Amino acid sequence: MQQLNQNGLEMFIGNLNNLYIELLIEDAMRENQKREYQQLIEESLLNHNEQDFLLYTTALKKLEAI
Repeated sequence: MQQLNQNGLEMFIGNLNNLYIELLIEDAMRENQKREYQQLIEESLLNHNEQDFLLYTTALKKLEAI
């Protein structure tokens, strides 16, 4: 019985670690996407491109709402 509890605990810890890693990766990807949108927003301002500015600011706002 103790071995069964040990295996269950190991599986739980493994699942928890996998979830943590997945969340870290998602957060890193989201932060990278934010930086890309910020760069595109800056470029659209420099190029006086209102359409791109609105597109990227809207996308950034949606990403930040997650």
